[in-house]
Amino acid sequence: MSMMQIKISESDIKKIENLQRAMPRPSKHFLLWGQSVTTKARKNARAKGGKSFWREVAQATVLESVSDTSAVVANYHVAGGHKQTGGVIRAKNAKALTIPITEEAKRKRAGEFAQGGRKLFVIPSKKGDAATKGILGYSDGEKFYPLFVLRTRVEQAAEPWFPSAAEIANMGVAEGLRLLAKAGVK
Repeated sequence: MSMMQIKISESDIKKIENLQRAMPRPSKHFLLWGQSVTTKARKNARAKGGKSFWREVAQATVLESVSDTSAVVANYHVAGGHKQTGGVIRAKNAKALTIPITEEAKRKRAGEFAQGGRKLFVIPSKKGDAATKGILGYSDGEKFYPLFVLRTRVEQAAEPWFPSAAEIANMGVAEGLRLLAKAGVK
């Protein structure tokens, strides 16, 4: 599970606590609030575009539980939390990550080239960046065609997609006011 933390300010908490005291069924408020946050998170993820990655992140975002005291929205995509916060990606089951550097290599794995009959080889990197191991590519006998940079780790920038703390608090207040109005409470 991707772990994400959202901080809501004290003034937001007071607004929500006041609404909660007026609620006949607090769990109903948390249910509607959690559904709003889940819907917004999914919408934000899908809006990032791409073929399938962000769609998968959206589908892995769920309203996990609801009670009289909380609602838990979780994301179970292996990279959902990492995309939210950014950070270092390291090679786990290989000696290096393969970072595509040509159109030919994009959305492909190095093994696909080897299976296609191309003999791949590495041009080792020169001294400098210890994380860069070299360039993986193939040759036609006269020319080298680079495909991937081999790196032991990369720093990925954050691509926030989950609603901010302010958005979440505003959704809580809006859902609470809507629920109270529907119940005829002013």
